[in-house]
Amino acid sequence: MGVYHHSQETMATVLAKFQETQRLQEEQYLGFREELKSINTTLGTIVGVLKELINTRRDTVAQQGAPDTSLDDEFPTTSAGASGQEAPP
Repeated sequence: MGVYHHSQETMATVLAKFQETQRLQEEQYLGFREELKSINTTLGTIVGVLKELINTRRDTVAQQGAPDTSLDDEFPTTSAGASGQEAPP
């Protein structure tokens, strides 16, 4: 019975450690999720401000009677997106 009892204790210890690890991973996941929500909110705010600045600039240039192409040259768009590749000239 000694080996059987020792095996049960070992299994109980392993199970307890597994459950603790699982709990810690869940806490970490929830923390990361909250951080990502915060980052997403911040990025949304930044994008909103940038859009407003671009619209204001375009309105200002339009009032002056010249087409606004400077932003297209300064900030070209690309299908590469955030992959780190630069837009073609």
